[in-house]
Amino acid sequence: MEKGRIQNLSTDYNYSTIPVKILNDSKLSATAKGILAFLLSLPKNHNINKKDLTTYFKEGYYALNKAFEELVKHRIVHKIEVRDKKGHFKGFEYVVHEFPKKRFGDQKKVLPSRNYRKSDIQVSGDILLNNIFNEDCILTMSKMPDNYVDLVLTSPPYDNLRSYNGNNKFEFEKIAVELTRIIKNGGVIVWIVGDGVNKGGSETCTSFKQALFFKEYCGLRLHDTMIFEKNTTTYPAKPDGIRYTASFDYMFVFSKGKPKTVNLIADKKNRWSGTTNFGQKTDRNENDELIPVRKFKPIPEYSPRTNIWRYVTGNGYSTEDKIAHQHPAIFPEQLAYDHILTWTDEGDVVYDPFAGSGTVLKAAMINNRKFMGSEIVKEYFELVNKRLKMI
Repeated sequence: MEKGRIQNLSTDYNYSTIPVKILNDSKLSATAKGILAFLLSLPKNHNINKKDLTTYFKEGYYALNKAFEELVKHRIVHKIEVRDKKGHFKGFEYVVHEFPKKRFGDQKKVLPSRNYRKSDIQVSGDILLNNIFNEDCILTMSKMPDNYVDLVLTSPPYDNLRSYNGNNKFEFEKIAVELTRIIKNGGVIVWIVGDGVNKGGSETCTSFKQALFFKEYCGLRLHDTMIFEKNTTTYPAKPDGIRYTASFDYMFVFSKGKPKTVNLIADKKNRWSGTTNFGQKTDRNENDELIPVRKFKPIPEYSPRTNIWRYVTGNGYSTEDKIAHQHPAIFPEQLAYDHILTWTDEGDVVYDPFAGSGTVLKAAMINNRKFMGSEIVKEYFELVNKRLKMI
């Protein structure tokens, strides 16, 4: 694969992502911005010639070429000199980027074996973003460079507890290694899993085995072991059973080094808010008001929540999107919102390798994060597309 090229991509959306900074740049003409929008909307490793632009725009070739050179000058387009193996000049190749690049790589290249037309235009890997791919997540991740994703938030199919149209098995170790590769330094992986129970009533411990693999083999930090507590359950305990009702999943939070972003959600109401810290000496003033003897920081109205997160689940509660319930295992939208707001900032990249009903992708889009998702089941892939287009 040539540097800056992405293969086997598909775009099912009728929009493109262009940074506001570029749209507001007064030094770029409207025509240049229009050309950029058009090029970024092209699907599947699309190559066109500069002369082909006249097919899509009313302006003539001279005006379009002038506007195109604006993109080159602003380092949004990478202009590469192409020569054959004997060193003879053959033309230029252009690579289009979503964001301006401070530095480019080699400005020259040897002519490839394919048929070449002068002034070929390619679209860079930035078009991976804001897409859902109907394929195995290992294939999707193979297209990503190292240190590309800020947050992986996912719940894989575990212990055959549900049938996802026959796709409930996955190559965990390969996926874990790839996730470790694509996550940025300081990035976070939130792995939401539970354990099945054998016939004898013994748990499989699959979740702990996976957690240890991430930690011991992949070298990630186990930043936190959180609990997703559900108010409902698919398998309630029987009066004459041997186990209590299982009503939670583990949320293992792994990080590559120290997390670069942590925005703790402070929604735990403090009973003694407004007063001084516990254990500090206080006195009463002339108005019989309680005052601290020394200057102590008062207790805030709200403090960060615990690492046990409780959500109402089920039809009509996890999401208002009725079509989402065509998937057998959706988790609450609020859970996705909370993790995304905790571990990322606006503009960060969020990836879900098991997109399912698309809850993570929807939450990322609504909260101004870039997103990517993989979903191997075509039925669910189409479901995600429909759901995202409803936003």
